[in-house]
Amino acid sequence: MKVFQLLACLLVATSLAAENTFPPRDSGIPVRGELVSADFIHRSGQFRTEKGELMDFTMPPYAVMKYRGAEADLREVPLGTKVTFLMLPDQNGQLTRLITIQDDQPTDEAQQQKFIDFTKARGVAGWIDKTDGRDVTVTFFSGNPTAFKTAYESLLVKEKEVRLCVANDELRTWNPGVDGERGAITEVKTVPLDRAGCSGFQIVARVPNMLEGFRRGRVVRVFLAGWKAQDQFYGESLMGYGFGRMLNQELVENVGKEYPGQFPFRTDYGNDTLPWFQLKPGQEPPPFSEHIVCGSLVKQGQFLAEGTGEVVDFTLIEKAKVRWLNKDAKIEDIPAGTRCRFSLYQDGKGAFTKASLVSDDFSHRAGNSVTLRVEAIRLAENRIEVSWLLPEVKNYNGDMERPQPIGHSVLRVTKDTRAWKLDRPIALADLTVGDLMLINTSAELPGRPAECTDLWIGEDTIKLVSAAKKPDAKQ
Repeated sequence: MKVFQLLACLLVATSLAAENTFPPRDSGIPVRGELVSADFIHRSGQFRTEKGELMDFTMPPYAVMKYRGAEADLREVPLGTKVTFLMLPDQNGQLTRLITIQDDQPTDEAQQQKFIDFTKARGVAGWIDKTDGRDVTVTFFSGNPTAFKTAYESLLVKEKEVRLCVANDELRTWNPGVDGERGAITEVKTVPLDRAGCSGFQIVARVPNMLEGFRRGRVVRVFLAGWKAQDQFYGESLMGYGFGRMLNQELVENVGKEYPGQFPFRTDYGNDTLPWFQLKPGQEPPPFSEHIVCGSLVKQGQFLAEGTGEVVDFTLIEKAKVRWLNKDAKIEDIPAGTRCRFSLYQDGKGAFTKASLVSDDFSHRAGNSVTLRVEAIRLAENRIEVSWLLPEVKNYNGDMERPQPIGHSVLRVTKDTRAWKLDRPIALADLTVGDLMLINTSAELPGRPAECTDLWIGEDTIKLVSAAKKPDAKQ
């Protein structure tokens, strides 16, 4: 890409972030690649380009995926799908913001209907352009304005009833029964279709009460006339109403992201204009003050940053924690080459070199009650496809049920990948579809794609490894 083109796109992205407007319809930069990972809840993922580069992406609120030529939720696009990803740069100039994908397929009407049903269960998404008294102006999102018009125009009529529900920029609602207001449409407008993600429809709705979340630029889900306003599915909702306590802390409401004003310092989720929290002797750092960096552990006190391969020398702060195989450990217990998450703070020179927590992938997933389920085994291609599962929880009726998968990914395996069942090694060929497991991997480094180092197969194996007194990858 020419430098001036990227700079122009960066200016567009910066203005969009400031003004909450849609990008020009032709502004996406095409990158051909294969989908290899998707986080359904946080609307993010990874794809590998034709050159072998792994690229991370997040979807802005207005972004809509496509599959078989029709609109789709991220979970409906199969792993391994090779398409053109239309990307925008973030504020740092990196191509990380996915607008949509191009698959050059004719529209599959069944898939389009599937997305309509998906939307009815959650509400049409849009953002607030203006508030005036008790009037809220909302412009709806869509990746296919023609399909949007066909599906919803008959419900976008003056005096029709709607329910506006507060959502975040991942389109997740809290509790529509409480965090929403029933109102009526007072005006319907059409808006230009020269912007990506815009449906072409805007409404003004009058509500009895103006909620805190009804502010310009904020996202809402709108249940149209005749639609049942209901909570999103367990794990997808920002709250766990009707279920047991949410064990996965990455799925509950992220205070640092949703309420940045509570923090007098910069976080990984906001407050970019503020300085990072500075460690103080004898003072425990506050929540959300750390900067998370993933990388490959080289040796005690050094790792290679994921993606760039930059050498980072680090020290553990007083009372730092090290987690290995879901238990407290020492840094020397973690094998060299293991991908770890480092919670870092700045040193006196402003470099992130002071670690308060180091943990491997096994510990991170186990700590968030996530296991991987084998969905496809393709050893001839050195890959295994897995979905990400939460544990069973009690539903509204008090019955135990397994929530829907929250994501899926492709795992790269090699002849050196080890698999364990209870305390015995097994061959990769002995894996079966449906197996539950946890894993450790190497980090993604320039010219060295990430690969699985160890697979622990079965819930009994995971419990055995987690309970072992001595950290040992072979137990």
